[in-house]
This record gives sequence, C-alpha cells and structure tokens, in this order.
Amino acid sequence: MPLFEDIVHKALSSEIRRDILMSLAKGEKYLTEIANEIGKKPQTTDFHLSLLEEIGLVGSEMKEGKKYYSLRDKRILEFLRHHKPIPSALHPKPPHEIMIDMWEDIKERLDRIEKKIDKLAK
Repeated sequence: MPLFEDIVHKALSSEIRRDILMSLAKGEKYLTEIANEIGKKPQTTDFHLSLLEEIGLVGSEMKEGKKYYSLRDKRILEFLRHHKPIPSALHPKPPHEIMIDMWEDIKERLDRIEKKIDKLAK
C-alpha cells in the first residue's frame, strides 16, 4: 500500500475525522462551525483537527481572530467518496487489547531473561 493511502487509512479509522473532512469539503470553517455541523464538542473536534493538520490533510489560517480550517489535499475527497475499506489491521485497538498485548510482550521478555539467567547460573 502506498504511504499516502496508509496514512489516510489510519486517519480515517475515526468516524469523527471522516466527518470533519466531509464538512471541510464544503469550504473553510472555524472550529465551532465544524463542531456544530458534526455534532461533537469543540474540544473533541479540536483534538481531531490537530491530528488531521499534523499529517497534512487539513490546513489552518487566522482570520479576524478566528482560526479557519480547510482541506489541504483534495485527494482525500476521492478516497472518502469511493468508501475504500479500512483494513482491520489499521483500526485502533480497544484499551483492554492493548494491555493484553503489552502483558504478552512483557511475559515473553521475562521468559527470555529467565533462560539467560539459568544459563549463567549453570
């Protein structure tokens, strides 16, 4: 998968980010306008806008004391309109699965350390 599509898949694993992008497809808006349109709190919307801005899909500009957001890369619209599936491997894991994975990793590491200590003790 090309790098751009990989980044897009990860960004679009959130319905909120998809909604933000579709909102901005209609034109530039400031935070409260976007939050009202997608039905989310401004703090939540701001968090997701920051991520989209960081990866380069959204840009911002200060005008009349307000920060206006707009799409920087129109390729995202085609991606959204074609409803390409997001591979399950790119969906974020629930916190309990992350903890289980971490615990399994720690157990494996401890087992390897224990084997090395046993070898040294012999």
